[in-house]
Amino acid sequence: MRVRLQFIATAISLLAIAAGIACKRLLPQYWTDWLAYAVALFWLVEMIMSFVLEHFGAHTGKQALEGRHFVRTYLIAKGIKLLLTVAFIIVGISAMGNEPPDPPIAFACTSVVLYLLHLAGETYVVTRETAKAKHKP
Repeated sequence: MRVRLQFIATAISLLAIAAGIACKRLLPQYWTDWLAYAVALFWLVEMIMSFVLEHFGAHTGKQALEGRHFVRTYLIAKGIKLLLTVAFIIVGISAMGNEPPDPPIAFACTSVVLYLLHLAGETYVVTRETAKAKHKP
């Protein structure tokens, strides 16, 4: 599970970097340096989350009580990731200060899109891995 989560996180981050480069060249009025920090933050959070979920991934195919430990850990990690995203957006927008409204809005939208892309990727991997673990004899 860890390798798949890390692969998806890295692929999303590389696509975000390519989109950021395109944005910087084609739409420079929407570019902020904080976009690079957003990509780095989400990649780092995904790497940490993959190690945490791998630790509890062994419990997915066992008894229901042990499987609940994994689900609880997964949901706690999701909650922490959401709080980090909101805090990052608030700090980023407040640090931008007197800039025109376009860059902070673009930063917030980009951060939300990155959050949702990582959420979709890890949800896909985790549901697929837990389904495989439950069907093993």
